[in-house]
Amino acid sequence: MNRGTIIYVAVALATAAGAWSMRPAELPPVAYEDTGEALFPEFTDPTVAASLQVVAWDEDAANVVTFKVQQKGGVWVIPSHNDYPADGTERMGEAAASFIGVKKDLYLGENVADHAKFGVLDPQGTSGTGDEKGKRITLEDASGKVLVDVIVGKQVEGKHGYYYVRYPSSEGDDHGSGSRRVYASRIELNITTKFGDWIEKDLLHVERDEIVEFVYDPYKVDEVAGKVIERQPVAARIDPNGPQASADWILAPEIVVPEGKQLDNFKARQLASSVANIQIVGVRPRPEQLFLRDLQSKGFFVSGDPGAAQLFGNEGQVSITTKDGLRYTLYFGEVTYESGLALTAGVAETPADDSDEAADNAAEKDAEKGTASRYMWVDVTYDESIDQSLAKPATPAEGEAPTDAASPDPAAAATDAADEEKKLEGRTRAEKLGKRFSKWYYVISDSSFKQIHKERDELFKAVAKDATK
Repeated sequence: MNRGTIIYVAVALATAAGAWSMRPAELPPVAYEDTGEALFPEFTDPTVAASLQVVAWDEDAANVVTFKVQQKGGVWVIPSHNDYPADGTERMGEAAASFIGVKKDLYLGENVADHAKFGVLDPQGTSGTGDEKGKRITLEDASGKVLVDVIVGKQVEGKHGYYYVRYPSSEGDDHGSGSRRVYASRIELNITTKFGDWIEKDLLHVERDEIVEFVYDPYKVDEVAGKVIERQPVAARIDPNGPQASADWILAPEIVVPEGKQLDNFKARQLASSVANIQIVGVRPRPEQLFLRDLQSKGFFVSGDPGAAQLFGNEGQVSITTKDGLRYTLYFGEVTYESGLALTAGVAETPADDSDEAADNAAEKDAEKGTASRYMWVDVTYDESIDQSLAKPATPAEGEAPTDAASPDPAAAATDAADEEKKLEGRTRAEKLGKRFSKWYYVISDSSFKQIHKERDELFKAVAKDATK
């Protein structure tokens, strides 16, 4: 090999070496300077959270929905539902704890164009639809200080428990350009925006075994004539002489029984259970001063003289009485086909087109879905004549002279005092429940209504034939 060839080869090798050294390198995943830091480093105590708000996009309704739970005066309420009481202590603690120690586990860039892909678009923004929009979750303390404010997007594919997150962009925020950055964070997301998950589901606080009487009255209301028709109630009570295990029901003496029929004990127990277990799907505030127009719009009517006016529901009523003398009366009113926030709170979400025509179209759409619900009114009173906790007056044994009423009897006096205290407790409890019920119209599902509302004849069955004949 001559000298020229050697130089040419050396130059070629040097050029190749240079090209190799300048080849594109396989870069490691980008780690931003705050990767691994806490998402909300100052939030360390979930018990200081005094409010939770979730803003999300409802694809079916094509609008933004807002759900909020807040502590007011030491009581948890749902502001989006006219401050209806929330069973919030435990659930709020779990929701707040979801963000304790959450980190910016993986930095995914700050290209705004990727926000839709990650599902972290602002739910109140004009861009994106469906799962491209995230849920904006905000926690505040009692003073209104923001503890958590984050947009949570889709779950990270292939990484269980990880979600795409970013800080919201808003006036006066502390994140600046950080609101563009998207991270993947491991979150045990334990937040629900369902109204039914935040309230006390047991509306009446009654167990079936506590019920000793019921009166079922599936009358009809002729709204044109303003009359109640087809009144033929069925009144029954637990047989005091029957075995407690079977809880046999017997009809009141005045009840007319269809020929060849008798009360169906299974249906009677079923009716009592359905009332005891009734659950609500929505609420409406009941104003202190009631107007006939408002009542009638929900299917309730008043009949009789002003001094003795009586309430009726256009789909009948049922009352139950418990062992401790509390009598609950449920009046069933008009059907509604609302859905979403309009169902649970009576508040119509604001659609893109807020015209009357759009509202009518939305109502028709709900009706077409066939998801019927029904208004319900609840009253409660105390009846000491039914209160089984009260002492029964002793009757003299056969041949025994009655006790002289003028003679003091310390034991009887103590019993009377105890009974008066129990009566006071019963009346106080009824008044307390009455104040709670008097603030609301309730909405129950159609299935709950149908479990209670039967044709009168359905409570009876054919008399069993005597096998000996």
